Amino acid sequence: MSSDNSKPPIRWTNLAVLGIPPIIAFTLVPWYGYNFGYDLIEWMWFLVLMIFCEMSITAGYHRLWSHRAYKAHPILKFMFALGGACALQNDCITWASDHRRHHLYVDDNDRDPYSAKRGFWYSHFEWMIRDYESTHVDLGNARDLLQEPILLWQRKHYLSLLLLMNVGLPVLLGWIHGDIWASLLLAGFLRLVLSQHFTYLINSAAHVWGSRHYDPTQTARDNWFISLFTFGEGYHNYHHTFAWDYRNGIKWYHWDPTKWLIRTCSWIGLASDLRLCSAYRQELTRLEVQYNNALQKCEQLIDSLAWRKKLEQEYDQLVETLNHWAELKQQWYQVKSAQFSSDWHENFPDLEPESLRLRYRQLKIELKNKRKNWQALLNTFTSLPYQAA
Repeated sequence: MSSDNSKPPIRWTNLAVLGIPPIIAFTLVPWYGYNFGYDLIEWMWFLVLMIFCEMSITAGYHRLWSHRAYKAHPILKFMFALGGACALQNDCITWASDHRRHHLYVDDNDRDPYSAKRGFWYSHFEWMIRDYESTHVDLGNARDLLQEPILLWQRKHYLSLLLLMNVGLPVLLGWIHGDIWASLLLAGFLRLVLSQHFTYLINSAAHVWGSRHYDPTQTARDNWFISLFTFGEGYHNYHHTFAWDYRNGIKWYHWDPTKWLIRTCSWIGLASDLRLCSAYRQELTRLEVQYNNALQKCEQLIDSLAWRKKLEQEYDQLVETLNHWAELKQQWYQVKSAQFSSDWHENFPDLEPESLRLRYRQLKIELKNKRKNWQALLNTFTSLPYQAA
């Protein structure tokens, strides 16, 4: 880690581009609203463009191009390229390159472009407006993206596209509706500022507040509240652990509109090869974190050796059951897909589907009981007597 605490020079162009819109959004937008008002149509276009540019970042820049979590049809790629220009967060190749370095060197102040260990405001905004060495453009990790015609086109015409999407489109919508200034202020400036800072929350707030069930060694955290503003990107500890998963929120009830969009696109032929992390690997990762945390607590207990032995036994039994369940689940899926084929008896000569299903259900119940025992053991650590300091 660098010991030099001096501030690099300001990038004045970046400061102007990123600083002027908030000034307009927080002065002219309310002034115009107070004096002339905004109608429902203007607010509707504000919301539509907000969703469009945010989804282009989360589903396009982030999950499609930065992490290759799925494949997309050229039509979808084109829409994301336009939406990315509308979001005004740099061209996709540069954005994805920075983001890949962030994941590779997360929390390394010298190599992570927006390291959260430099402070909240650095990771939120300052990294873009000062000439830090870690933020210098290096596309060596984005050679695959340099082969994408749509991204090369976007990069070549980025200035024209950002003006078209952030000025031309709102002006056109306002001209059609009859109030150019209202549309430009709402769908242009206010939408731009809010969408940008919602994205910045992922770099800053999602590395400060929340839980770390998958990798406690890094600052990235899961925070459902941040997901409400970032279209599902707030489950950040999970994402940093399994970055190639097209989902961030893995539970059905997790607010992750981006995964719903990608899945919907797969149903209509605009997306394919959706990658996801298995439930087995997710649970095994969480268990390992819980086990290591509990081991540290054991060292502080009065009867630490006895509790450590009990902890190890419960953990080993649960992991063994989980492994057995995962193997049987995989076998059950293979049987289900093969039982109607002509080579069923050749592949599974001694196996009856009903027998396998019964064994799978029994093991599922056993795994459920093991999980309850494990959680009960973890809960006891909060009430046990600890050694005096």
